[in-house]
Amino acid sequence: YFILCPCELCAMWPPLQLRCLALCAVALRTVLGEAGREYVPGSWSSSFYRTHEVRLGFLGMVNEHSVYFATKNGVSALHEGLLTPVVEVHEAEITAFHLCHHRSSIFYEALSKDGGVLTIYEYSLTRRESAKIRAFQETVPATALACVDQLLLRASAASLLAISLQHGSAPASMLQKFRDPEGADVLSSLAVGFAADVVSQAHVYAVAARNRSVMRLQLQEDLNGGLHVASSEQLLASGSGSDGQLAEASALEPRQVAWDHGKVLFLDGCSVRQVHDNSVSTLLGSPADCVEAGNETLQPAFWASKLSRPIALATEAEATSGGTALVLTAAQVARITQHEDDACAGLTSSGEAACVKAAAGCGWAEGRKAKQRQCFSCSALQEWADAQRPTLEACSLELTPQLGPTRYSLQGCGCVPPPSPPSGNGGDSASTIQAFLAVLVVIALVVVGAMKYRERRRTEMMRELYGVDTAEFHTFNDDESYYTRARP
Repeated sequence: YFILCPCELCAMWPPLQLRCLALCAVALRTVLGEAGREYVPGSWSSSFYRTHEVRLGFLGMVNEHSVYFATKNGVSALHEGLLTPVVEVHEAEITAFHLCHHRSSIFYEALSKDGGVLTIYEYSLTRRESAKIRAFQETVPATALACVDQLLLRASAASLLAISLQHGSAPASMLQKFRDPEGADVLSSLAVGFAADVVSQAHVYAVAARNRSVMRLQLQEDLNGGLHVASSEQLLASGSGSDGQLAEASALEPRQVAWDHGKVLFLDGCSVRQVHDNSVSTLLGSPADCVEAGNETLQPAFWASKLSRPIALATEAEATSGGTALVLTAAQVARITQHEDDACAGLTSSGEAACVKAAAGCGWAEGRKAKQRQCFSCSALQEWADAQRPTLEACSLELTPQLGPTRYSLQGCGCVPPPSPPSGNGGDSASTIQAFLAVLVVIALVVVGAMKYRERRRTEMMRELYGVDTAEFHTFNDDESYYTRARP
């Protein structure tokens, strides 16, 4: 009510109606987006790579040592902190990108400069060469690519297609056709779980960005060898972006989805969230709490980390141990790791004293809000500090002030607590000086006001007695000369 009521009043004046509604929308997203935030215990975020002046648009990874980026002009591999070109595109621009784990290849779609031809290529990571898969005589670029078994799924604003990778000349299967390119059913992202299995056993997930929901699709083969969507259901409905049980949670602004060893990760506003065991929780950031790219922060405390709007999301291959995801923003690539065996996380409810005295070696973080309490492993903290660029001394979190109202207690990690503030009146000297200066300012204002008031009263009295604003005083000397002095 307190948000909507001003909007109703503002809407009475048409010139401010649109601006008022926009402000109310931001307020609603900020208030509702923080409702029911549940962070994943044992989740850590750190800086993985700084993008510098390169504008990256796509991201894929096999593991932490095999990461690939794409721009409009080509694909590059990250090697020892440097980008090494592996694919260069000429007379065209890359519009879609997907790293296929079970085929050890990269699929990318390129739009010709004249805008008349879209071509899909597959680059083999083992043979290090590209092969043409399919060309389209259309101008509707793909919004997402995803591989499953021996098929490539291609989503665009017009349709959802399945392209055979075994029979390149076979016509593509039309899985869905979207009547309205701006419609709510258009898919903007695809991800496949168990992609190496037969298509009927794979789990296909998608984001309907305009409907602000995450979808789950089931594909089935026809008797004649074709393919169709056997079922389509909403995994996560649109709402305030709150966490909790899957039936009660919602998405605020989903953009991209990824599969990670039985978990569904998705970008939502300025956060990374996950669906696991019929529950939704947050790994990094908050859907409605966005910052500028230059103000991003990654801290051990869940609530203290802030992201700008993410661009891309990537997870490790199914054959890896998992637990690591990369998030691309305009400023950097952030790494998210999960330590599910963190014994310290279970001590959060016991409080700070029990946490820092635990034999396992635990540290404590505390914010201003009631739920901003976290007990974490000292070994995980050290890994986080070593992963920072430049590297950071873990104990500095407690010894120096940090961005935001978060306090760290790291005695359990072997850090020496900061010295207590000096006792006595020394701590109050600054506030005393400020109060004294404030009194001086008030006195000066009173004196100036009194002088102005007296001057105004003299002028009014002269006007009432003599009808003039000034008076002339004549002073005579012995030689009968005089001078005149006017006074108001």
